[in-house]
Amino acid sequence: MEKRCGYWLFCISSSLGVYFGITIFFLFTFFYHNNHAGIWGLLSAMFAGICLHLKLLSSNHRLSVWYSIGQLHALAAFGFICFCLSLGFTSWYIIISAYHHIPILPVGDSYYLAAVWSAMTAKWTLCTFFMSYRYARIIRYNTPFLIIQEDA
Repeated sequence: MEKRCGYWLFCISSSLGVYFGITIFFLFTFFYHNNHAGIWGLLSAMFAGICLHLKLLSSNHRLSVWYSIGQLHALAAFGFICFCLSLGFTSWYIIISAYHHIPILPVGDSYYLAAVWSAMTAKWTLCTFFMSYRYARIIRYNTPFLIIQEDA
């Protein structure tokens, strides 16, 4: 089966999200000593990896083998909670930086970079929420009625 252009763009985008998130974690945490931005980079890479994992499983028709409907709903709820938290931290970093006149440079003391990477985490957590919810609905409505196990 031939994959569409959107599939490849999403896979490349989420792969780059994983790569840059891990790179930012090591660069900002150990080189610039900006732990806020480094941790958000790692969280962003984790959620980008979850999105990539869900997309690859779905395209290979293996999603129902790996996840049940309940697990996908739990992943969607976790993604939404993390989206709300990362969006709150993004606005908090921006407000604190503007109120205290914290500059972008030096990088080690900048909250603006932490705001950027918490916003990237918000993007990937929202993507995790929508993809998990969508795939749970696809599994529910494409699986014969007698095969669905609700309590799993």
